[in-house]
Amino acid sequence: MKKLLGSILALLAVFAFIPGVWAEWKSITDPVQIFEEGYIQVVGVSEEGQSRYKAMRAATVVAQRDLLEIMEGLRLSGQTTVKDGMLQSDDIRTSITGFLRGAIKCGEKYHNDRRYAEVCMKLHIRGKGGLYDVILPLIKENKIQRVAPALPTDYYKPKLIPKVIGTEIVEETVQKRVPEIGGKPATVTETVAVVKQVPAVVFDGLIVDVRDFKFRPALVNTVVTAGDKVVFDPSKILSAILVERGCGGFTTDPGKAKALLESWGSKKPMIIKGVGVVKMTNAKVSPDDAAAIYLSDQKSNLLANAKVVFLLK
Repeated sequence: MKKLLGSILALLAVFAFIPGVWAEWKSITDPVQIFEEGYIQVVGVSEEGQSRYKAMRAATVVAQRDLLEIMEGLRLSGQTTVKDGMLQSDDIRTSITGFLRGAIKCGEKYHNDRRYAEVCMKLHIRGKGGLYDVILPLIKENKIQRVAPALPTDYYKPKLIPKVIGTEIVEETVQKRVPEIGGKPATVTETVAVVKQVPAVVFDGLIVDVRDFKFRPALVNTVVTAGDKVVFDPSKILSAILVERGCGGFTTDPGKAKALLESWGSKKPMIIKGVGVVKMTNAKVSPDDAAAIYLSDQKSNLLANAKVVFLLK
């Protein structure tokens, strides 16, 4: 009897970790959370008093409807949503419709007591088969940019690339002449503090702090500077990286921002304080910071590898 009870308890423990069996599914529907986690997740619930088949079918339809609604509400750029893009472009509509058909069922549960069902469904934003993978040709061919007027198109290049960034104080030993002692010339040696220019620091990652502004994650986020010149946008990202990371990372935690960049191979990220936001999805930086980003990118290729994290409030 004890052996049988032990076997039952073991089975219960196994089932507790199987997706869709007595699981509590977490809905991922807030845009900031979606772009931070990299996927949309919803739970469709049927009405009560139905057979298992009808309840499961009804819950699936609810989940699919919720996925469509959330997907349509995501921003392409600025105020332009995915729904706006689908209405304006046949290419966007076709791509998004096909993408929605690939939703993954991440669990299901039928409640015998009240005879209703729950179905969990997920859509990945990043990774193979994810949304960026589907819309990659549209981004590279500027088809999304055409329906999103918030996107600047004039690219930034500094008129003068800085040779040095900042200064440091170092100690140096120098000799000084002093008045003659006993009729003989004399010198003394002393250590003094000297301010020197230091070589340009090369950074291999970028954190853009926009916590002071109403910045919103989108499928196409950019970094701009004075005159709305583009410092960073998806066209600068390698295709494979764009599919895997999108336009970079999003988080409200500075520690997570650094950890995310570290997981992408960044050992020395630069932290830039944004000076504004253009049409909600374009982070604005100062001309000096734009020049610093440009300089580091020439050395470390950080923009092409989307080693960029937006720090949100």
